[in-house]
Parts: sequence; C-alpha cells; structure tokens
Amino acid sequence: MFKLKVPKKQRETIRDKLKIANPIEYEYVLTTDKDLIEEDKINIVFDEEHVDKIVKILDLLAKGEDVFITGYNELGQKNIESRYVHYFTIEDDDVIAVLNKYRFIIKMKLYEVEALLKDKHFIRVSKYALVNINRIDYIKPAMNSKLILLMKNGDEVEVNRHYYKTFKETLNL
Repeated sequence: MFKLKVPKKQRETIRDKLKIANPIEYEYVLTTDKDLIEEDKINIVFDEEHVDKIVKILDLLAKGEDVFITGYNELGQKNIESRYVHYFTIEDDDVIAVLNKYRFIIKMKLYEVEALLKDKHFIRVSKYALVNINRIDYIKPAMNSKLILLMKNGDEVEVNRHYYKTFKETLNL
C-alpha cells in the first residue's frame, strides 16, 4: 500500500519509525525529497522531523476512521471507539462490549455489530462472540479442534470448531 522513497542516509531510521516494507504494488509514495515523487501515485512529502505525524496519518489511511458504538452501563450512556473493544459477547440475550475493565450493553444484535465492524479487525469466533484481533495476547490450542484466545485484558474467549478454519485463515496460521 505504501512505498518509502527517501535518501539512503534516512532510510533505516524512517523505515523503523513508520514500520513499513516496500511492497511490489502500492498506491502511496512517502518521501522526504520532492524530486522522488511519482506522477501516477499519491505522494506524501514530509520532513524527517514530522515522522510521528506521518505515522498517525498512515494509521488512519490503512485502518480507516474508527467506528463509534453506543454502549450503556450503570453510569449511563457512552460512545465507545471500536478499537478499544476487546470483544463482543452475548450474555442473557444482551450484546456486551468488553473493554479493559468495563462492560457495556450494546443495543444491537451481534450480527449487526459484525456487519458494522467487518473491515475493522473484528472476527466472529463463535455463535456468541466477536473478537478484536488486535487485542489477542495469546492463542492456545484446546480439545476438539478449538482454540482459546487469551485477550490482553486477561479474559479467555473460545474459538468454536465451526469458526476455527476461518479464524486460522484470517490470521494466516
């Protein structure tokens, strides 16, 4: 998606900060030298001192803007950024969004949440759970072709056998 074109003396430090590799196909050219722009691509020219700002811009371009979901708990209503949600689960016919230590009731069906977040690093792992793949800490094998996901907040979520193959394909396991 992004190609870095900078002078050799800057290449390693900028590449480490931006955490990108030069792909074969790309749409964007990132450069510190306006003489290195490509006419048929989208060019982003920046000074090396602004690399931190470029990281945020690339994150936005790659992931898109975040989706906000309205959740409810004992304190009231809150708009939740989807990237902070570890997983969604169904408890007592309610869809629950689990953040670090907070839990919010979402007034949507799980399949509606899944459709809303289909391009936002969420994957269905069972009939009752939708997981943010960026919030998985460890993956443990379990009995009967199942997996246990240890989330970064300490919770465990099971990948059901029905979703096992799709989950592994999504994560390239």
